Amino acid sequence: MIDYCYHTHTYRCGHANGKEEDYVLSAIEKGYKVIGFTDHVFLPNVIQPGMRGNYEELDDYINTVNYLKEKYKDKIEIHLGFECEYGDKYLEYYHYLKKEKGIEYLILGQHLFFIDDELVWLSQSGTPEEMLEKYTNTLIEGMKTGLFTYIAHPDLFIRFFEKITPYVEKHIRMICIAAEKHKIPLEINLGALRDGGRRNKPDQLNYPDEGFFKIVSEYNIPVIIGIDAHDPHDFDPNISDIKYAEEIVSKYGLQLLKRVEI
Repeated sequence: MIDYCYHTHTYRCGHANGKEEDYVLSAIEKGYKVIGFTDHVFLPNVIQPGMRGNYEELDDYINTVNYLKEKYKDKIEIHLGFECEYGDKYLEYYHYLKKEKGIEYLILGQHLFFIDDELVWLSQSGTPEEMLEKYTNTLIEGMKTGLFTYIAHPDLFIRFFEKITPYVEKHIRMICIAAEKHKIPLEINLGALRDGGRRNKPDQLNYPDEGFFKIVSEYNIPVIIGIDAHDPHDFDPNISDIKYAEEIVSKYGLQLLKRVEI
């Protein structure tokens, strides 16, 4: 059983429950040795209720996590990070967060695209095929920057398809080739399992997708299990179905990381 969670949200994003200390206490209770906070990154001049906190929360988030890091240093290892979407417009800002604000790590979770100063959700970015092309190219460009510690839910796009077609497989392999080249782990994300199971609809795929990770197994790419905690109770292995992620790892002989290098 894993003893880490490098993908943890808080109430600040608007769609999660619990303050930072609630997560720390729950993680300690469940026997975790490491917890990393990666709330959805606060962006300057961007107000996106229900998705991410406002930029004005940045310092309080940082100060709170750093305070908890010291308070519980004898019980658990705590790290400070963000989950980010890639976009050229915010590269300088992401560098600023790491160099000037003490953010230890960033994970790349592409929920939307930055197009002409607009935030465009995957579902609003064209046909599934057009979306997948944008998604793949954006992930690859993000990997090239060296800014991101790993890719969160790389198979997020799979929910827009009924099966893995040759077109979908081509793009999965493009993602894998880039991840292998840039030595970036891919996450087996458990968030969707808590939100309706492996399939929200009988004819709709959902992540984590076994077909995606079967292809990943053909490449030299490590993987990490991501709780993607949105509630302190999510550290419970039954609620987040950690066993299922471990079954995917075992079934396809994936390289599971015991720790992420930060």
